Amino acid sequence: MTMSYLFSITLGHLPMLAVLVAGFVLIGMRRAHLSRRSVLMGYLGLGALILAEVLGALWSVALPQIYQSLNFASSSFGMLSLSVNLVAALLSAAGIGLLIAAIVTRTPSTSPSVYQ
Repeated sequence: MTMSYLFSITLGHLPMLAVLVAGFVLIGMRRAHLSRRSVLMGYLGLGALILAEVLGALWSVALPQIYQSLNFASSSFGMLSLSVNLVAALLSAAGIGLLIAAIVTRTPSTSPSVYQ
């Protein structure tokens, strides 16, 4: 595996990881204005999304080595790839769902809403 391949994988995942880390910082800064439940769900959602992103990056790094060294039959390799992608998709869906729940369950403001 070449350094350029590793660099391209890392470079491809860095923007999303940076946004997710910034989300952790923003939630931490706004913690006093949010309910405890919203903060917890926000952190859990961001954590699940980071885990999915790291899993995707590790899978991208390991994919050529797995393909080369284990001599999988196409059906076995397809099942392994499906399993990893399914876990990453479920983590992403759970993370986004938790972030939506964090937004919806936040403490209402004391001023009247425009939409009421």
